[in-house]
Amino acid sequence: MSTNEPPKNSQEETKVLNLGKFAPNQPAASPSEPGEEGQTLFFLRAASEAAQPGGPGVVAPKAGNAIPAKELLGAVAYCYAKGVYSSSEIEGRMLRDPKLRAATHDEIPNAQAIRRFRRTNRAAIQQTLEKWYRRLRKSKPTTAVMPGAQPPEPSPLPPGPAVAPSSENTSIFVKREASDRLDKAAFIDNMETD
Repeated sequence: MSTNEPPKNSQEETKVLNLGKFAPNQPAASPSEPGEEGQTLFFLRAASEAAQPGGPGVVAPKAGNAIPAKELLGAVAYCYAKGVYSSSEIEGRMLRDPKLRAATHDEIPNAQAIRRFRRTNRAAIQQTLEKWYRRLRKSKPTTAVMPGAQPPEPSPLPPGPAVAPSSENTSIFVKREASDRLDKAAFIDNMETD
């Protein structure tokens, strides 16, 4: 075997996602859970808020899908934040998660259902992602860029006398990051064939 050959598993393949946390009827987790556990809990809460009355609303998946709408919303937004955009890849990750498969009796949404869910719930996914990026921005204001996210480009013009307040910059960053993730998911899904 040549030393110049790429490893058999790419970084994308070895990235572990805790999709089992998005299974229905999971016990409530502690809000102080570190790392990946805390991230999944955050996405579950943000998705639950987006699904509430007054939010953008969430259209439930078609019959036969054992993952309720708000859990699927959290799982899809979580995948996008982690750099997994393809609906086929999200389906594959769900199928490879034994905890999720057991909790749903192997009723995992297929790629077509995930694409349809993304299209019909864009506003709710956007809101969930915005909450995530706002959290990141507050915790690390100057370096809060998720892997795969593009840092803001410097302006070619010198700053004018009136510089936008920090909260306005955060708002622009948050909306752009969330929208870019959704656009990338739509683009990748459009490139795939069923």
